[in-house]
Amino acid sequence: MPVARREKGVWLAGRRIRRVLVRRLRFMGDVILTTPLLRALKRADPGLRVAYLVESSYEGVLEGNPNVDTVLTLERHPGGLRAEAGQILDLRRRMRSFRPDLAIDLLGIPKSAALLALSGAPLRIGGPYRLRKHLYTHVVQHPVRAETAVEYHLRSLEPLGLSGPWQPEDLRTEVYLSDEEKAWAETFLRSRLGNWRGAIVGLHPGATWPAKRWFPERFGALARRIAEELGARVVVTVGPGEHALAEDVRRHAGGRAHVLPVLPLRRLAAVLGALSVYVTNDCGPLHLSVAVGTPTVGLFGPGEPNIWFPYDPRLGHVALHHPCPLHPCHRDFCDNPVCWYDLSVDEVLDAVAGRLRR
Repeated sequence: MPVARREKGVWLAGRRIRRVLVRRLRFMGDVILTTPLLRALKRADPGLRVAYLVESSYEGVLEGNPNVDTVLTLERHPGGLRAEAGQILDLRRRMRSFRPDLAIDLLGIPKSAALLALSGAPLRIGGPYRLRKHLYTHVVQHPVRAETAVEYHLRSLEPLGLSGPWQPEDLRTEVYLSDEEKAWAETFLRSRLGNWRGAIVGLHPGATWPAKRWFPERFGALARRIAEELGARVVVTVGPGEHALAEDVRRHAGGRAHVLPVLPLRRLAAVLGALSVYVTNDCGPLHLSVAVGTPTVGLFGPGEPNIWFPYDPRLGHVALHHPCPLHPCHRDFCDNPVCWYDLSVDEVLDAVAGRLRR
């Protein structure tokens, strides 16, 4: 008697998966680092329908992504889940209207796990997080060795039979820009730089946590030397509340750096995509720059580039790092940032020059 063949596609627990709800509520860089997982799902089954639940501040990361069919957003309130009760009911309705066969939790905080349970998905994948793991039908164990953030997310596909070894192309992150956005960025930069047509290097001296910031005076010295020795124009990008920091950089640059205004996520992505090279601390814009294809020099202090900089050097990306004996310290503030002292302007300038020569 012939054995019936199982049709192609994505399967779990004997069930054909046709609709997947993916959740990574925040932050910019973290959402970007999940884009290889979305691509892997669609490659496994191009007919798969994928919805993504994310806080509204970061939905721009997913705009135009062909691997996402539906974006469900949640507004973040300072009061937490209790303050969000009204919109949670509406979100529950929207999630259930998508009718997911499977939900994948890529965050693992209590709020994310609770939302997973409300989705109506009969199958749920998540990590081994104490009591929260009981909200999942399939638990993915933590790795026994350190791995990149992208590989960590891709582990969530193992219950589906999708696993490594992953190739560099599989780990590539992506944010999609429209032709209109690219044209806007070109016009915007020309208006700021006097119709300049040559190389443009971007600097990002900010970061959420002060311990992750290279010294502004060194950023300023770098900007001056890029302009004088490499013949490129320099722009400085900023986040909310970082204008004083950017002006400090401009002052140390002797006026050779142009400070840009705070830009919405999509506009920032377009500007980064128009740059020749981007030099940035360990923060969200680093991941955004890589995802739009700009050669990126990542500056790391207390962070871990082996985890948070999973980017292919063949595409022009490099992480510069001089770990101190306490590394990784995971400090948000530091009175004696030893890890930054040995990262010289010369070293960063050499990295920029190498990328401009590509």
